Amino acid sequence: MAYMDLQLNVLKWCGMLHLTNCSSKLALKMFNIYRITIFFLVSISVITLTTQLTVTSSMLMLAKTIDMWTMAISGMYKWFCMIKFSNDFIAFDTSLVQIQTNAVLIYGSKANKFTKNHLRYTKKITVFYLLSGFIGVICIILMPLFAYFNSNQRKLSFFNDPHNYPISCWIPFTIRNYWEVAGIYTIQFITSLIVTNTYLGIDAFMFGTIYAIGGQIDLLNSVLNNFSENNTPSQNMLPISLKNENIIHQDKLYSKMVLCVKHHILILKYIRKIKNMYSSLILVDYLHGIISITFAIFQITISENFGEKMGISIFVVVSLYHQFLNNVFGEYLVHKQSNVREALYNVPWFQSDKKFRNITTFMLSRTNMQIMITGFYMYKLCINSFIKTYESNKTSHQLNVLPVLCLSMIMCTYYESLAT
Repeated sequence: MAYMDLQLNVLKWCGMLHLTNCSSKLALKMFNIYRITIFFLVSISVITLTTQLTVTSSMLMLAKTIDMWTMAISGMYKWFCMIKFSNDFIAFDTSLVQIQTNAVLIYGSKANKFTKNHLRYTKKITVFYLLSGFIGVICIILMPLFAYFNSNQRKLSFFNDPHNYPISCWIPFTIRNYWEVAGIYTIQFITSLIVTNTYLGIDAFMFGTIYAIGGQIDLLNSVLNNFSENNTPSQNMLPISLKNENIIHQDKLYSKMVLCVKHHILILKYIRKIKNMYSSLILVDYLHGIISITFAIFQITISENFGEKMGISIFVVVSLYHQFLNNVFGEYLVHKQSNVREALYNVPWFQSDKKFRNITTFMLSRTNMQIMITGFYMYKLCINSFIKTYESNKTSHQLNVLPVLCLSMIMCTYYESLAT
C-alpha cells in the first residue's frame, strides 16, 4: 500500500532525498549536479542578502531583505537536514507499512480498506497545499514586474535598485541592459521557487505522516470499540456448563488486546520519531515566522507602492497560513491520542478476567499524557500556541517572543540612524 509516495516524490524533485531503485549511473550523476546547482543558487542568494543587510540604509529595503534572508537561511537549513537524514525520513513510509501489518492481524482484511479510504484525503490535502503555496509565491515574485510600469525612476536607476527584484540581493555590478535584468530576475525567480518548494515539500511530508498515523489511531479506536460488542459477563455469573466456553472466549479477547497494545506501542514510537526528527525544523520555522512577519508588517506600514503592499500582504497571509497549518496538525495528533484513552475507558474491562484488566490498565496508563510535537520543548504545535504567539499585546508562555521583537526594534533604530 502506498502511503507517502507523492510526498516523497516532491522531496526528491527538490533534491532533498536520495534516488531509490535507480541503477543508472548517469541518472545519479545528473541528480547530484542538480543538487549542487540548487545549493549554489541558494548559497549565492544568502551571501548577497547578507551583504545587502550591511550596506543598505533604507528602512524599506531592510525590512524586505530580512524577510528574504530569514526565509533563505531557514530553507537552506531545512534542505541540508533533509539530505543528511534522508534515509531516516524515507523510513517513515516503511514504519507505516509495519504498523499497518500489525493492524491487519487485529482487524483482518478490513484494515486495508479502512486505511485506503483514510489516505484518499492525504493526497488531496498535499496537492491543495502545494498549489496554494505555489500560486502565492508566483504572485509575490511577479509583483516587482508591475512596479516597473508604475515607477517614475529612470531606467538605469530602476535596473540597479535591488528593491525591484523578487529577492533584495546586493548587486556587485552596474546593470545597463534588459538582458542582464532578465538574467538576474530569472536566477532570483528560480531561487525563490526552490526555497518555497523546500518549505512546501517538507510541510506536506510532515502533514502526510501525521494524517497517516491519525488513521492508524482511528483504526485502533474502532477495534477497541468492538470489545463492548464481543465481551461476555464474568465467569462467576455463568452456569458451570458455560464456564469453559467463557474461558476460551476470554483468552481470545486477551490475545486481541495484546495485539492492540502492540499496535499502540508502534503508533507511539512513530509519533516520537516524528517529534525527534522535526524538533529543530519546527523551531527554525517558528523563529523565521516571527521575524519575517514582524518585518513584513513593518514594511507594509512604510511602503508607498500599492503593488508592493499587496505582495507583502500575500506574504504575511501565506506565512500565517503556514504557521497555522503546522499547529492544526499538531492539535490533530493530540486530539487523536486522547480519543484512544476514551475508547479504552469504554472497554468493558469490569466484565473480564484479571489478566485482561491488567493489560487494559497498562495500556490506559500509556494514554494519560499525549505526545506533542515540539521545537526542542520551547514551542508546542497546537492551536493554543498559535493563538498566544500571534495575538496582540500578549506574550506566549511557550516561547517568549519579546527578545525577537526587541532585536527587531534595535535593528530598525540602528538603520534609521544610518539613514539620517
